[in-house]
Amino acid sequence: MDKWAARDEDDSDSDEEEEESEEEESEEEEAPAAAAGSVAKQPEMTREERRAAKKQAKAKDAGEEEDPYLVNANHASMKNMSIADLDAPREPTRKEREEQEKKDAKEKWWKLHEAGKTDQAKADMARLAKIRAERDAAAAKRKAEAEGAFLFSSHFARHAHGAVA
Repeated sequence: MDKWAARDEDDSDSDEEEEESEEEESEEEEAPAAAAGSVAKQPEMTREERRAAKKQAKAKDAGEEEDPYLVNANHASMKNMSIADLDAPREPTRKEREEQEKKDAKEKWWKLHEAGKTDQAKADMARLAKIRAERDAAAAKRKAEAEGAFLFSSHFARHAHGAVA
């Protein structure tokens, strides 16, 4: 047996001795009252019986209702909550409500923006149309210049070789 196991056994023995001494003190307090009230002695109870009686007394004391005039009004009583109560819908806080409203407004704006109904979307579409028109004009100009250069080069080629009279 190691030294720690021996220590644990000593601790459990001292706990039992403390309980017994407390029980003996409570019996001594009850003994003068019992002796004055009746001469008959009660039979000795075993340790387990005393513990059971003590638990029953505590349960009895805990089960009694408290006087409403003596209850602390500032003490918040714990309501027995069930799992069904936790799932019940509750009113959102102001902060939660404002966040949800902000989120909903943002989603609504994006839907309108994608449909092209917001002022910003209309401005973006006008700008894109202008850019497309400029690109188309630039492409047409390049094409015309390319054809003009081809015609010029082919005309120059004919005159240079003496093919045209």
